Amino acid sequence: MIYSRPIEVDVHDVDYNGVARTSALMRYIQSSAQMQLTENGMSYGELANMNRAFLLSRITMEFTEPIYEYDRLNALTFPCESRGFSFFRCYALEKEGRTVGKAVSAWALIDTATHGLVRVDNFELGLETHEPHELVLARFIMPKCMDEVGKFLVDYGSTDRNRHMNNTVYPDMFATYLPLDGKRIHTISISYQAEAPMGELLTVLRGVDEGGVYYFRTIRKDGRVNTEAQIILTDI
Repeated sequence: MIYSRPIEVDVHDVDYNGVARTSALMRYIQSSAQMQLTENGMSYGELANMNRAFLLSRITMEFTEPIYEYDRLNALTFPCESRGFSFFRCYALEKEGRTVGKAVSAWALIDTATHGLVRVDNFELGLETHEPHELVLARFIMPKCMDEVGKFLVDYGSTDRNRHMNNTVYPDMFATYLPLDGKRIHTISISYQAEAPMGELLTVLRGVDEGGVYYFRTIRKDGRVNTEAQIILTDI
């Protein structure tokens, strides 16, 4: 069965427009996925005992209507057929019987003892897979011209139990450099390329194309690309 978990949008999860932040919506769907894993014997602790950890590689999310404080949602999630080193998972958010958001993601499974990647066929997930929905992981080309718009310090509030910047924090970081008065994020795609440990100071670059699509790249102090993202805005 497709896993479903009820969610009520917390008043602290909305922005100055009164709509739910993309980072909050991302937490909701990922929490649903983690609950499914936990209920099937793959909690964070149980995976750690197996020297295993899932890291997000890519995600695309689309929200077809604004979501407000105290909205009651269902966060749905299910694994899809996977291959190679990529574990694919889909998500949806439902409100009053309507689908108001969808997401698709690719995860890497890390052997924490060797720091190597674990192939899909070498790990028994033990969960029923379903056909993916029509939203696909976006492939985008970064613009040649990008401007530095700021710095971001990876501190206590942005890190998780691995002492790395949590993947759900990135949409809020990008939103800091977007013209969001009266607007919201409709679609966002993020490619995670290198972790940002606590204390890292990221350089944030931004570009925009002729169609008004925004692009971001974050770079670590050692020069490695941390993330790249594409974001499409819409009116509220």
